[in-house]
Amino acid sequence: MDSIAFPIRFTSDRDLKKHADGSAEQYAQILAIAAQTLPGEMPITPNFGSADPTFSDEAKKNLMFTAAAFVPEIRLVDVQISDTEDGRAQLDVSFELRN
Repeated sequence: MDSIAFPIRFTSDRDLKKHADGSAEQYAQILAIAAQTLPGEMPITPNFGSADPTFSDEAKKNLMFTAAAFVPEIRLVDVQISDTEDGRAQLDVSFELRN
C-alpha cells in the first residue's frame, strides 16, 4: 500500500503526495521516522526508534537494530553522522532493497 509522504504536501493535482509501496523513498521515510522516534513513544511498537537523538555512535547501532527488526526489506549499507554549519547533526543513511 502506498504511504503518505511526510511532511504532508500535495501534488499539482491537489492530491496527497505519496510514496509507492516498496520504493526507496518509502523506506527512506521509515528510517527518518525511526531516527526521530524515541523507544516507547509508540505504545503499539515500544521498541521502535532510536534511543539517542544526538546521533552518537550508539545511535548508529540503535538505528541499525531498528532497521533490522522493523524493516527487513532493506539492508543498511552505511550510517554517517556529520555536523552542519548551523550546529545540527546530520544523519546520512545508505541502504539497499533486499530481493
